[in-house]
Amino acid sequence: MLVAGDMTVNPGIWVRQALATGDKAYGRYANVALEKLTFQEMVHVWSEVTGKSCVFAEISMETVTKLYGDMGNELAKQFKYGEACDPWEVTEEFISPEELGIEPGEVVGFKGTIEGLKAAGFWA
Repeated sequence: MLVAGDMTVNPGIWVRQALATGDKAYGRYANVALEKLTFQEMVHVWSEVTGKSCVFAEISMETVTKLYGDMGNELAKQFKYGEACDPWEVTEEFISPEELGIEPGEVVGFKGTIEGLKAAGFWA
């Protein structure tokens, strides 16, 4: 699954660099998601950062729908779609973070996002 990291920070970096890049970026797509992680990898990082035990367990779409109704069904479909295809496969229509001049160190990844949320009092 593609992960965009801290959405209070990262989109601004892409916008800043798309504007700074000008014509080179015009008419092209920029994918903010730099990481591709499995749900199990995300659970591992979350457990590592929070110090809490967590287990990833698959659940059927039918069970999610029974538990959460239409909203659960829609979310399950989105997750299934994300697993089945990569709508952000890089083509010539895309401009890479490197082409935009984005340094990996300035982007807040998944682990940094979880660390920030923990510091803000989530999962206390």
